[in-house]
Formats: sequence, C-alpha cells, structure tokens
Amino acid sequence: MTQPTPHAKTLDIIQLNVTLPNGIRLLRNVSLSLDPGEVRALVGESGAGKSMIGKAVLGILPNGIKIGSGEILLEGEHLNALTPKSRRSTVAKMSALIPQDPLTALNPVRKIGPQITDPLTRIHGWSYDRALERTLELLDRVHIRDPKRVMASYPHEMSGGMRQRILIAAAFAPSPRLIVADEPTTALDVTVQKQILRLIRELQQETGTSVLFVTHDMGVVAKISQKVTVLFEGRVVEDAPTRTVFENPAHAYTRALIAATPTPNATTEPFRPVPTDLIDTLHRETQAADALYTQRARR
Repeated sequence: MTQPTPHAKTLDIIQLNVTLPNGIRLLRNVSLSLDPGEVRALVGESGAGKSMIGKAVLGILPNGIKIGSGEILLEGEHLNALTPKSRRSTVAKMSALIPQDPLTALNPVRKIGPQITDPLTRIHGWSYDRALERTLELLDRVHIRDPKRVMASYPHEMSGGMRQRILIAAAFAPSPRLIVADEPTTALDVTVQKQILRLIRELQQETGTSVLFVTHDMGVVAKISQKVTVLFEGRVVEDAPTRTVFENPAHAYTRALIAATPTPNATTEPFRPVPTDLIDTLHRETQAADALYTQRARR
C-alpha cells in the first residue's frame, strides 16, 4: 500500500456510478468528500442510495452490482486502481462499519470477545494482550457493565442497545481513519437512539475519525453532522454544511424533507409528506439524466 497523500481528504468520491447488471444506475455521478475528523450525513428517503455509497466505499456491494465509473480515494489512495486483494486489505485497515441491525450483525455462535479482538490481531497485527486491553477499554467506554463478563457472553444474552454499543466499540477499537455508520439507530427505541448518537459523537471527537453517517432522519442529521449530502434516486440534490441546510436549504426536496420531520409538537401538527408533484418532477429529471448517460455510453 502506498503512503497516503499529505493533507489528503479522508474520503473523496468523484463522479461515482454504481450499476445493476442490466446497466441501470443505482448511484448517479455522486461526488462528495470528508475531511479528517469530519462527520458527513447522507440523507434521503428509502432507496435514495445512501447505504449504497457506504457499501461502494467499503467494497461490499451485493453480487451483480458494480462500480460502473468514477473514483473512490481513501486518504489519497485510489481504491479502484488496486487489485481486489489489495483493496480489501487497504479498506480493512483504514475503515470500519457500524451496521444497521445490531440483532443480526454479530455472529450468534461466537462469544463477543473474539469478535472484537480477532480483527485487531489478524488485520491490524496487534498482539492479543494489546487487543484484549483495547477491547476492555472500549467496552467500558461505551458504558458496558462488567466488560470481562460481556466478552465471555454470546450476542443473544445482550439487549439490542448493548449489542449496538458492542458494535460501536468494535468499529472504533483500531482507531480507523473512516467509519461508515449505516443507520445505526434505526432498530432501537428513541431513548437508546439518543444514547447511541451521543456515544458515536463522543468517540468520534476523541479519536478524530471521519464518519459517513447514513440516515433518513433529518433530526439525527442536525444532532451529529457538520455537513450533509441530500440524495434522491442515487443522485446528489444538495450538498452543504448542516447549519446552511437547516437555515437556508437550497433545494425544494431538502425543504420538503425538513418539513416532513416530526417535531415535539407533532401531536398537534398535521403530517406533511414530501409533495407528490415534487417527487414526479425529480423522477423525470432522473430519467432524463439516465437517458443522456446511456446515450453517451453508446458513443
């Protein structure tokens, strides 16, 4: 692996297109970047392509789905130019994933301890003693009581909130350059969601890790991110600092998402879904962009 470019962005995605086997695009000319220590939220409705971006970066796209064109750079390293083996090694050493569903993300037939220590020893080359010390430290840091007992336990013995804390500890343990947090609070109740968000933010600030935070919740965006990328049907419709997006959103779709977000007074306010005519307009724009992309690809 070559040395990272000095002062390189942690992540740089340039005109990324991800396609199905039939050529239909799931991501459409997506460009975004993360500075060191930055938290960027990817927001949009279901199917907008948020998780697909994270999977493309981590190299875990589903079978049959591939990167059609574009560049992904991790600390200046051109991932697309690497062999599959080198790409897996580079991504594994420099990044981590906090998955969406804590109930299924952990191996149910293995104790929790080895699921955290094994990547530290096998991928990062740590000694077992160092990996054990770091694991105990992080489990304590995410407010897991009696970390030694938990390490000797199986996932089914833990609640959903505890499992998500364990996954957060595992992600931050090797101090990666980048963490992809793929809707990590979706399967949790509201009280636990707040705790998990606070933990991620605290650990991110302590370690200086960059975080690509996937969510459909504009309320979460406001709490955790410094910048926001708003997506619709796999294309970027707005990209700006979080404060700008909430105080002066530039795109009608962004304004509609904010308006549709429930507030503390939701019991007295009518629900305001994204207008159908706006969705229709955006969909026509996507179809026109796809037609142009296909036309150019045939030349």
